Amino acid sequence: MTSPVISKPAGRSLKASIIVGVLLGAIFLLSILVVQWLMILLAAVAAAAGAFELSTALRIKGWRVARFPATIGSAAIMPAAYYGGELGQWIAAFGIVLALVIWRSFELWLQPKVADRTFRHALRDFAAAAFVVIYLPLTTSFVMLLLRRSDEEHGTGWVVAFITTVAMIDTFGYLLGRVFGKHKMAPGVSPKKTLEGLLASIIAGSISAILFSVTVLNQAWWFGLIFAAALLVAAVFGDLAESLIKRDLGVKDMSSWLPGHGGVMDRLDSILPAALVTYMLCELIAR
Repeated sequence: MTSPVISKPAGRSLKASIIVGVLLGAIFLLSILVVQWLMILLAAVAAAAGAFELSTALRIKGWRVARFPATIGSAAIMPAAYYGGELGQWIAAFGIVLALVIWRSFELWLQPKVADRTFRHALRDFAAAAFVVIYLPLTTSFVMLLLRRSDEEHGTGWVVAFITTVAMIDTFGYLLGRVFGKHKMAPGVSPKKTLEGLLASIIAGSISAILFSVTVLNQAWWFGLIFAAALLVAAVFGDLAESLIKRDLGVKDMSSWLPGHGGVMDRLDSILPAALVTYMLCELIAR
Protein backbone atom coordinates (compact mmCIF):
# COMPACT_ATOMS: atom_id res chain seq x y z
CA MET A 1 0.00 0.00 0.00
CA THR A 2 1.42 3.34 -0.98
CA SER A 3 1.48 6.30 1.37
CA PRO A 4 -1.20 8.96 0.92
CA VAL A 5 -0.02 12.31 -0.33
CA ILE A 6 -0.13 14.91 2.43
CA SER A 7 -1.64 17.82 0.56
CA LYS A 8 -1.59 21.53 1.15
CA PRO A 9 -3.96 22.94 -1.43
CA ALA A 10 -5.14 26.51 -1.41
CA GLY A 11 -8.76 25.39 -1.29
CA ARG A 12 -11.14 22.57 -2.06
CA SER A 13 -13.31 22.23 -5.14
CA LEU A 14 -16.95 22.72 -4.21
CA LYS A 15 -18.11 20.71 -7.23
CA ALA A 16 -15.84 17.77 -6.38
CA SER A 17 -16.90 18.00 -2.74
CA ILE A 18 -20.59 17.74 -3.65
CA ILE A 19 -20.09 14.86 -6.11
CA VAL A 20 -17.98 12.81 -3.69
CA GLY A 21 -20.32 13.65 -0.80
CA VAL A 22 -23.38 12.42 -2.71
CA LEU A 23 -21.52 9.26 -3.76
CA LEU A 24 -20.44 8.52 -0.17
CA GLY A 25 -24.00 9.10 1.04
CA ALA A 26 -25.39 6.71 -1.56
CA ILE A 27 -22.85 4.02 -0.60
CA PHE A 28 -23.74 4.45 3.07
CA LEU A 29 -27.50 4.16 2.49
CA LEU A 30 -27.02 1.16 0.19
CA SER A 31 -24.84 -0.60 2.74
CA ILE A 32 -27.08 -0.09 5.76
CA LEU A 33 -30.56 -0.28 4.22
CA VAL A 34 -30.15 -2.83 1.43
CA VAL A 35 -27.15 -5.07 2.10
CA GLN A 36 -26.40 -4.56 5.79
CA TRP A 37 -23.26 -6.69 5.98
CA LEU A 38 -21.70 -4.14 3.63
CA MET A 39 -21.93 -1.63 6.49
CA ILE A 40 -19.44 -3.71 8.45
CA LEU A 41 -17.15 -3.75 5.43
CA LEU A 42 -17.62 -0.01 4.86
CA ALA A 43 -16.78 0.79 8.50
CA ALA A 44 -13.76 -1.53 8.37
CA VAL A 45 -12.42 0.11 5.21
CA ALA A 46 -13.00 3.62 6.60
CA ALA A 47 -11.28 2.83 9.92
CA ALA A 48 -8.37 1.10 8.18
CA ALA A 49 -7.84 3.97 5.72
CA GLY A 50 -8.11 6.54 8.50
CA ALA A 51 -5.60 4.68 10.65
CA PHE A 52 -3.16 4.48 7.76
CA GLU A 53 -3.55 8.21 7.07
CA LEU A 54 -3.10 9.19 10.71
CA SER A 55 -0.12 6.86 11.24
CA THR A 56 1.50 8.32 8.13
CA ALA A 57 0.83 11.92 9.18
CA LEU A 58 2.26 11.36 12.67
CA ARG A 59 5.60 10.48 11.13
CA ILE A 60 6.00 14.09 10.04
CA LYS A 61 6.76 14.93 13.68
CA GLY A 62 8.67 11.73 14.36
CA TRP A 63 5.86 9.70 15.96
CA ARG A 64 6.33 6.15 14.69
CA VAL A 65 3.23 3.95 14.58
CA ALA A 66 3.49 0.74 12.56
CA ARG A 67 1.11 1.32 9.69
CA PHE A 68 0.56 -2.29 8.58
CA PRO A 69 -0.72 -3.70 11.91
CA ALA A 70 -2.59 -0.45 12.62
CA THR A 71 -4.42 -0.73 9.30
CA ILE A 72 -5.24 -4.44 9.58
CA GLY A 73 -6.19 -4.18 13.25
CA SER A 74 -8.45 -1.18 12.64
CA ALA A 75 -10.39 -3.18 10.07
CA ALA A 76 -10.57 -6.28 12.29
CA ILE A 77 -12.14 -4.49 15.25
CA MET A 78 -15.37 -3.87 13.28
CA PRO A 79 -16.49 -7.52 12.92
CA ALA A 80 -15.13 -8.18 16.42
CA ALA A 81 -17.47 -5.52 17.85
CA TYR A 82 -20.43 -6.51 15.67
CA TYR A 83 -20.30 -10.23 16.42
CA GLY A 84 -18.66 -10.09 19.86
CA GLY A 85 -20.36 -7.04 21.36
CA GLU A 86 -18.65 -4.89 23.97
CA LEU A 87 -16.36 -7.72 25.08
CA GLY A 88 -15.18 -8.41 21.55
CA GLN A 89 -14.73 -4.68 20.97
CA TRP A 90 -12.44 -4.12 23.95
CA ILE A 91 -10.49 -7.37 23.52
CA ALA A 92 -9.79 -6.40 19.90
CA ALA A 93 -8.79 -2.85 20.85
CA PHE A 94 -6.40 -4.07 23.55
CA GLY A 95 -5.00 -6.66 21.14
CA ILE A 96 -4.30 -4.01 18.49
CA VAL A 97 -2.45 -1.77 20.96
CA LEU A 98 -0.43 -4.75 22.21
CA ALA A 99 0.43 -5.77 18.66
CA LEU A 100 1.56 -2.22 17.81
CA VAL A 101 3.75 -2.05 20.93
CA ILE A 102 5.35 -5.42 20.16
CA TRP A 103 5.85 -4.48 16.51
CA ARG A 104 7.52 -1.18 17.39
CA SER A 105 9.69 -2.85 20.05
CA PHE A 106 10.83 -5.39 17.47
CA GLU A 107 11.66 -2.58 15.02
CA LEU A 108 13.78 -0.83 17.64
CA TRP A 109 15.52 -4.08 18.55
CA LEU A 110 16.43 -4.68 14.90
CA GLN A 111 17.73 -1.12 14.49
CA PRO A 112 19.94 -0.44 17.52
CA LYS A 113 21.68 2.55 15.93
CA VAL A 114 18.66 4.66 15.00
CA ALA A 115 18.49 8.06 16.65
CA ASP A 116 15.10 7.55 18.30
CA ARG A 117 16.00 4.30 20.06
CA THR A 118 15.69 5.70 23.56
CA PHE A 119 13.30 4.70 26.30
CA ARG A 120 11.57 8.09 26.19
CA HIS A 121 11.01 7.95 22.44
CA ALA A 122 9.84 4.34 22.66
CA LEU A 123 7.22 5.33 25.24
CA ARG A 124 6.16 8.20 23.01
CA ASP A 125 5.63 5.80 20.11
CA PHE A 126 3.67 3.41 22.33
CA ALA A 127 1.44 6.29 23.44
CA ALA A 128 0.93 7.31 19.81
CA ALA A 129 -0.14 3.76 18.98
CA ALA A 130 -2.71 3.78 21.78
CA PHE A 131 -3.94 7.19 20.60
CA VAL A 132 -4.47 5.97 17.03
CA VAL A 133 -6.45 2.94 18.22
CA ILE A 134 -8.63 4.87 20.68
CA TYR A 135 -9.20 7.83 18.39
CA LEU A 136 -10.07 5.85 15.27
CA PRO A 137 -11.12 2.17 15.24
CA LEU A 138 -12.37 2.07 18.84
CA THR A 139 -14.71 5.03 18.45
CA THR A 140 -15.79 3.85 14.98
CA SER A 141 -16.68 0.44 16.41
CA PHE A 142 -19.49 1.99 18.48
CA VAL A 143 -21.37 2.14 15.17
CA MET A 144 -21.16 -1.66 15.11
CA LEU A 145 -22.57 -1.89 18.65
CA LEU A 146 -25.53 0.22 17.52
CA LEU A 147 -25.99 -1.76 14.33
CA ARG A 148 -26.14 -5.12 16.13
CA ARG A 149 -29.17 -4.05 18.20
CA SER A 150 -32.49 -5.66 17.37
CA ASP A 151 -35.22 -4.07 15.25
CA GLU A 152 -37.18 -3.36 18.43
CA GLU A 153 -34.24 -1.31 19.68
CA HIS A 154 -33.98 0.53 16.33
CA GLY A 155 -30.28 -0.25 15.91
CA THR A 156 -30.20 0.57 12.21
CA GLY A 157 -32.36 3.64 12.81
CA TRP A 158 -29.91 5.03 15.36
CA VAL A 159 -27.02 4.68 12.91
CA VAL A 160 -28.90 6.31 10.04
CA ALA A 161 -30.18 9.06 12.35
CA PHE A 162 -26.85 10.11 13.82
CA ILE A 163 -24.79 9.85 10.62
CA THR A 164 -27.39 11.76 8.59
CA THR A 165 -27.69 14.43 11.28
CA VAL A 166 -23.91 14.83 11.49
CA ALA A 167 -23.81 15.07 7.69
CA MET A 168 -26.44 17.85 7.84
CA ILE A 169 -24.45 19.65 10.53
CA ASP A 170 -21.25 19.47 8.48
CA THR A 171 -22.81 20.20 5.09
CA PHE A 172 -24.94 23.19 5.99
CA GLY A 173 -22.26 24.59 8.26
CA TYR A 174 -19.73 24.36 5.43
CA LEU A 175 -21.95 25.65 2.60
CA LEU A 176 -23.66 28.52 4.40
CA GLY A 177 -20.52 29.38 6.34
CA ARG A 178 -18.63 29.58 3.07
CA VAL A 179 -21.23 31.95 1.56
CA PHE A 180 -22.32 34.06 4.53
CA GLY A 181 -19.58 33.49 7.11
CA LYS A 182 -17.96 36.66 8.44
CA HIS A 183 -17.28 36.08 12.15
CA LYS A 184 -14.58 33.53 12.96
CA MET A 185 -15.43 30.93 15.59
CA ALA A 186 -11.97 29.59 16.49
CA PRO A 187 -9.38 31.31 14.27
CA GLY A 188 -6.46 29.92 16.23
CA VAL A 189 -7.49 26.32 15.54
CA SER A 190 -9.68 26.31 12.41
CA PRO A 191 -9.64 29.67 10.59
CA LYS A 192 -12.50 28.81 8.22
CA LYS A 193 -15.08 27.98 10.91
CA THR A 194 -17.55 30.84 11.38
CA LEU A 195 -20.41 31.65 13.75
CA GLU A 196 -22.75 31.89 10.77
CA GLY A 197 -21.79 28.37 9.77
CA LEU A 198 -22.36 27.20 13.36
CA LEU A 199 -25.86 28.71 13.33
CA ALA A 200 -26.63 26.87 10.08
CA SER A 201 -25.35 23.66 11.65
CA ILE A 202 -27.59 24.14 14.70
CA ILE A 203 -30.72 24.66 12.59
CA ALA A 204 -30.04 21.81 10.15
CA GLY A 205 -28.97 19.41 12.91
CA SER A 206 -32.05 20.19 15.03
CA ILE A 207 -34.47 19.62 12.15
CA SER A 208 -32.80 16.33 11.20
CA ALA A 209 -32.59 15.02 14.78
CA ILE A 210 -36.21 15.90 15.59
CA LEU A 211 -37.51 14.26 12.41
CA PHE A 212 -35.55 11.06 13.02
CA SER A 213 -36.49 10.97 16.71
CA VAL A 214 -40.21 11.18 15.97
CA THR A 215 -40.44 9.07 12.81
CA VAL A 216 -37.71 6.44 13.27
CA LEU A 217 -36.68 6.20 16.92
CA ASN A 218 -40.19 6.53 18.42
CA GLN A 219 -39.09 9.30 20.77
CA ALA A 220 -40.71 12.61 21.71
CA TRP A 221 -39.86 15.73 19.72
CA TRP A 222 -38.04 17.25 22.67
CA PHE A 223 -35.66 14.27 22.70
CA GLY A 224 -34.70 15.37 19.20
CA LEU A 225 -33.45 18.65 20.65
CA ILE A 226 -31.31 16.77 23.19
CA PHE A 227 -30.08 14.45 20.45
CA ALA A 228 -29.25 17.41 18.19
CA ALA A 229 -27.40 19.27 20.96
CA ALA A 230 -25.32 16.19 21.83
CA LEU A 231 -24.43 15.53 18.20
CA LEU A 232 -23.65 19.19 17.55
CA VAL A 233 -21.22 19.35 20.47
CA ALA A 234 -19.64 16.03 19.43
CA ALA A 235 -19.36 17.02 15.76
CA VAL A 236 -17.88 20.46 16.46
CA PHE A 237 -15.48 18.99 19.02
CA GLY A 238 -14.39 16.28 16.57
CA ASP A 239 -13.91 18.79 13.77
CA LEU A 240 -11.88 21.18 15.93
CA ALA A 241 -9.87 18.32 17.46
CA GLU A 242 -8.76 17.09 14.04
CA SER A 243 -8.06 20.67 12.94
CA LEU A 244 -5.79 21.03 15.97
CA ILE A 245 -4.01 17.76 15.13
CA LYS A 246 -3.47 18.84 11.52
CA ARG A 247 -2.30 22.25 12.66
CA ASP A 248 0.28 20.68 14.97
CA LEU A 249 1.44 18.37 12.16
CA GLY A 250 1.56 21.24 9.66
CA VAL A 251 -0.83 19.71 7.10
CA LYS A 252 -4.12 20.91 5.62
CA ASP A 253 -5.58 17.49 4.84
CA MET A 254 -4.67 14.01 6.05
CA SER A 255 -4.42 12.88 2.43
CA SER A 256 -5.85 13.58 -1.02
CA TRP A 257 -7.78 10.33 -1.42
CA LEU A 258 -11.25 11.99 -1.49
CA PRO A 259 -11.43 14.86 -4.04
CA GLY A 260 -12.97 17.96 -2.52
CA HIS A 261 -12.82 16.49 0.99
CA GLY A 262 -9.18 15.67 1.60
CA GLY A 263 -8.62 12.34 3.30
CA VAL A 264 -10.83 9.74 4.95
CA MET A 265 -9.96 11.23 8.34
CA ASP A 266 -11.26 14.59 7.14
CA ARG A 267 -14.69 12.97 6.74
CA LEU A 268 -14.56 10.86 9.90
CA ASP A 269 -13.57 13.67 12.27
CA SER A 270 -17.16 14.61 13.22
CA ILE A 271 -18.54 11.07 13.07
CA LEU A 272 -16.06 9.55 15.52
CA PRO A 273 -17.15 11.33 18.75
CA ALA A 274 -20.76 11.41 17.52
CA ALA A 275 -20.79 7.59 17.36
CA LEU A 276 -19.78 7.37 21.02
CA VAL A 277 -22.31 10.01 22.09
CA THR A 278 -25.12 8.26 20.19
CA TYR A 279 -24.24 4.93 21.77
CA MET A 280 -24.35 6.48 25.24
CA LEU A 281 -27.77 8.08 24.56
CA CYS A 282 -29.08 4.79 23.20
CA GLU A 283 -27.86 2.95 26.30
CA LEU A 284 -29.52 5.48 28.60
CA ILE A 285 -32.85 5.09 26.82
CA ALA A 286 -32.58 1.28 26.79
CA ARG A 287 -32.06 1.24 30.56
